[in-house]
Formats: sequence, C-alpha cells, structure tokens
Amino acid sequence: MPGITVHFMSERSGDASAIKMCYAAMTKGVQALVLELLISARRLGVDAALEAQIKASRSDVYNFVIDALPRMPPKAYRWVPEMEQIAQTFEGAGLTPRIFQGAADMYTFIATTALGKESPENRDKSRTGEDVVRLLADERPA
Repeated sequence: MPGITVHFMSERSGDASAIKMCYAAMTKGVQALVLELLISARRLGVDAALEAQIKASRSDVYNFVIDALPRMPPKAYRWVPEMEQIAQTFEGAGLTPRIFQGAADMYTFIATTALGKESPENRDKSRTGEDVVRLLADERPA
C-alpha cells in the first residue's frame, strides 16, 4: 500500500513494542523535558538568556521541540499513559521509571490547561511554539 512502510524487526515477540517505547521516549520525552525547562526559565525570568544559549549550542533540539509544540497540547492527555508505559518498560529494563513518570506529570498538567482542552482540529493553527511556552508558563497546575 502506498505511504505505508513496514519494517521487519525480528522473530522475537515484543521487539517492535520495545522500539516504539524507546523512540517515543526520545521524541515525546525530549519535548516534555525541553518544554518544562522553557516554562521554568520563563517563570524565573531568564527565558531570553536560556533561549539564546540553547539556540547557540543546540539549535537542532530547540527547533525540533519548538516546531512540534503547536500540535502537542491537544494530544497531551493521550501521552500521559504512554509516558507511564515507558516508565514501566524502562523499570523492567533495570532503569529508573522516575524520568518518564515526570514526563507523564508534565503532560497531565498540559492536558488540564485551556490549550490541552482544545482538539487538534480546533486549535489556533497560527500559534507558534513560543506562544505555547508563554501560554503554559502563565498557567498554574490545578
């Protein structure tokens, strides 16, 4: 079928799920971490200095997150259980689950905000990633 690429992972059951968990940990986990630090920097009044530092040293990461943020808030409620599953997966691999429990907390916060209550179809499509950071920084957890 055009547009669908299927990759054979292995003969072992569970390998595809493990790849999905690890990949989502990278993409959605990085978004949670960077968004949390950007919100914190804004609330602490150092957002301009931090943004300049990140753009100078890791513009690739900054751009990845900023570009993804406008579409993320309406999906945050769905990402909470995914972060919890990742936490369990990593704990099963002998690592701490706390990093992704924290990401789940971040997405829980986002889901409770006005942005999180939008739907992907009714969100403001002109909203930038920087707008998302500003709006979420002005919200407080319930």
